[in-house]
Amino acid sequence: MTQRHPQAVQQILALYANWMRAIRERDLEAIVANFADHMTYMPPGRDKASGKPAVREVWAGYLQRKNFVAYYEPTIHVSEKGDMAYDIGSYRITMENEQGPVEFTGKYVVIWELIDGQWKAVLDIDNSNG
Repeated sequence: MTQRHPQAVQQILALYANWMRAIRERDLEAIVANFADHMTYMPPGRDKASGKPAVREVWAGYLQRKNFVAYYEPTIHVSEKGDMAYDIGSYRITMENEQGPVEFTGKYVVIWELIDGQWKAVLDIDNSNG
């Protein structure tokens, strides 16, 4: 099967690469730059965060965790019109707590929208594999 809108797929994959780099570098503003103003994030075990300021606050908390690193494995699907995309992927998060290193794995869905010529995440929901 041929991927629809391969340039859009490559653009979104580049955003993910920058997002993962920004996490490693603790660059909150670079992370938040991926999000639309009307972004909603639904993290596991917590209330949803709606709007860029609320999502920024959640990510600021993540970056305070000792050695927090997230690895995403995206699978991008672009709409026929080429203005929306969704990603059904998996993730691995590593960090340290009082007992030492910990790792979580899970899955996620991110909805991307082409806004003023730039791809922005508008919805992100993830949950742990337990």
